[in-house]
Amino acid sequence: MRFIGIVFIILFLSGCYEIKSEKSNLEIEHLYESFINKLNSSEYKLIKYTSSKGLDDTTYLDSIDWNQELKLFTELNISKSQIDDYDIIISKNGCEKKFQTNSKKHSIKKYKYSHCDGNLIVFIDITKSSPLYTFSYHLELNNKGYLIHIKSDVGMAYEADYKVEGKFILSKTITH
Repeated sequence: MRFIGIVFIILFLSGCYEIKSEKSNLEIEHLYESFINKLNSSEYKLIKYTSSKGLDDTTYLDSIDWNQELKLFTELNISKSQIDDYDIIISKNGCEKKFQTNSKKHSIKKYKYSHCDGNLIVFIDITKSSPLYTFSYHLELNNKGYLIHIKSDVGMAYEADYKVEGKFILSKTITH
């Protein structure tokens, strides 16, 4: 039952960031598509570790909708209208990009991705706050799995710290 609550919180929190339909970086979209296609066309399974308030759970998933599983990553983007508010650093012959802002008006504070050597690696830091609440997300994705770390503080009413870690495992290496 506690993990239904965690799922609810993650779904609730996923509504706390702003998604712009106007895309600024088609490259990352194509990299995500390729990454998800690789997962779909392989025998990868998922082991999901969830922790909150000292409670830990492990779930083994054999059938995964990778588009849905990685939706939080794929829906985050910096819109063209926001791009001027970000310092952009391109390195490693263009295969690594980092977008960084200190602007309070944008919830995506840092978005870094690399596709050097054909391996996608993504780091995203998001902060959304008001006088009543603060939400902080840290997301990581690479060819071994993902990490979603969410901290929330809703003005003296609710405070939470959740971690969801997904490990991509070839099906023949999973032992229950």
